[in-house]
Amino acid sequence: MKKRLALLNLLSVVLVIAVNYLSQALRLNNTTIGEISVRYDNLFTPASYAFAIWGLIFLGLLAYAFFQIKRAFLSDRKSGFIEQTGYWFVLANVLNAAWVFAFVYEYTGLSVLIMLGILFSLIKIILNTDMERFDAPIEIIAFAWWPICIYSGWIAVATIANISAYLVKVGWDGTPFSESTWTIVMIVIATLLNLAIIQKRNMREFAAVGVWALFAIFFRHKSSFENIAYTALAGSILLLMAIMIHGYRNRHTNPFSKLQERISKRQ
Repeated sequence: MKKRLALLNLLSVVLVIAVNYLSQALRLNNTTIGEISVRYDNLFTPASYAFAIWGLIFLGLLAYAFFQIKRAFLSDRKSGFIEQTGYWFVLANVLNAAWVFAFVYEYTGLSVLIMLGILFSLIKIILNTDMERFDAPIEIIAFAWWPICIYSGWIAVATIANISAYLVKVGWDGTPFSESTWTIVMIVIATLLNLAIIQKRNMREFAAVGVWALFAIFFRHKSSFENIAYTALAGSILLLMAIMIHGYRNRHTNPFSKLQERISKRQ
């Protein structure tokens, strides 16, 4: 079971990376994800540079998958997290690949449902593995927790943006409020969600993605929609402060201190 899951997890990562690459290289439906995003542009969408985080996410997913291969095939150490993850990681990646097709072929409503499925799958992994709720070895933190935290953090942001794109497509004008008011509301909700994640789940990496996204919203709108820009900036600063305070209060479990201790023992 453990070996089969590890192999399927690796294959699912290869699938999602390949589909994302080919969708750009081959211009499925004679367009790209970026071009569709511009077509259904909305004020919650961050500056384009923010999407570079997918490079980090894909590297993390590869590290996650190869770590599971190592534990399943080359180690006798207990790796309960593989069985606890089950098929949810595979499902998240298969849905991610399906989302690409739905989005570029402009099945925007379907893409929202798929995105919610990805988010649900990642939440199941977090809950099933009790992620970041106990003091784990550095390799579990770095190769099992961080990749999922970063992945789920961005998917949470992307879900809001995807819903916003769908509302633009169907022509919803935000009545009785303006689009900028709704955007500010979504920024506040995103900030509160990330604060809750820090407080309840200790997932600072999840919230760090929120900082990245909110600052990118500020950067995009700082010369146009100042009310949105500075709300996003305030949210990113608040999250960054919360991350730093939480990190200091939990410094006894600091993964970098664990890494330093391990290096010292080997010398």
